[in-house]
Amino acid sequence: MAETLVRTRIHGGNPWELIRRRRFSKDEIVDFSVDLNPLGFPAGVRDAVLKCLDDIQCYPDPDARALSQAIAAYHQVPVEVVLPGNGSAELITLVTRLQPLTKALVVVPTFTEYAWAAEQAGAVVSYQSLEEADGFQLNVAAANWPDGLRGVDLVFLCNPNNPTGIALPKDKVLQLAHRCLAAGALLIVDEAFMEFVEQPELCSVVPDAASLSHVMVLRSLTKLFAVPGLRLGYLVACPSIVERLRALQQPWPLNTFALAVGAQLFNETDYIGRSRRTITALRGELDRSFRAIPGLAPFPSVTNFILCKLTDERITSDELCERLARRGILIRNCDDFTGLEPGRWIRLAVRTQDENARLTAALREVSARAA
Repeated sequence: MAETLVRTRIHGGNPWELIRRRRFSKDEIVDFSVDLNPLGFPAGVRDAVLKCLDDIQCYPDPDARALSQAIAAYHQVPVEVVLPGNGSAELITLVTRLQPLTKALVVVPTFTEYAWAAEQAGAVVSYQSLEEADGFQLNVAAANWPDGLRGVDLVFLCNPNNPTGIALPKDKVLQLAHRCLAAGALLIVDEAFMEFVEQPELCSVVPDAASLSHVMVLRSLTKLFAVPGLRLGYLVACPSIVERLRALQQPWPLNTFALAVGAQLFNETDYIGRSRRTITALRGELDRSFRAIPGLAPFPSVTNFILCKLTDERITSDELCERLARRGILIRNCDDFTGLEPGRWIRLAVRTQDENARLTAALREVSARAA
């Protein structure tokens, strides 16, 4: 484990910048840098927004009761263990304020907000690296734990992991939770992409977090339901932790539209199943297409994105991003992910069949020109 500084915060492409800088229209841009459901938001979202339009004249429910009940019913847990938030990003910051932090451990490569939030809370951040040679799999038994957790107050684990697309089975996560308990550390499991997994119940620890005093699970609604503009997420933890975190939240953390749409989303069971089936099929097609492109090495994924290594030294991730941007295509440069060699890695979202074909054709063209 090594202690390093957090790199610049980057969150995918910026289509608005591309519109300003290159004079593209919004409809001409295809954004593979953000991991959203290519099916778009479900039909019930529009109706939910219109139905609550007059309610913006009133303050939203500060307790988000209807949304909390919908989440609790979906996961079959008590409502007291649920805390909705203004996106999982707000909740990441919130959990770092639960208690004084001296040291945090982050399993990398992963979402950079964990380390940033911990550092903002005054913690020194250490990293447990996942190795490319191991397929970015976390071997809990082989890791130097709990000795390596000595002095650590908080551990962040993303499952399935962003950007690797790897999911850790539930029993392995609970094994890590046991080691965190022995070391006196809190475990934060970010399951933002769990609903893309074909059998999420085999990996999720939401039911366990409801009864464990040192485990918290973060969930995002913006990925699966393609509503990032609403900022919707939630946390599941034991009631005492939920109450302490609720006291740290700003008043009215969720707006009227977010509350109404959030409650509706958990009724979209057909949409959830259709999304999983569609994205699984599209991901398989995209993976096969990538493997046929010289200089591109995709890694197996269970989510709606694929991590790829650039094996041709004649082009860097920066250069590839720039060449694709000229064609109105945005991809995720992974240079800011601790644990990935700068210049060598990109992350590509699973989009529609036509959009995936456009990306594949552009990658082939760039690869041919680099040869």
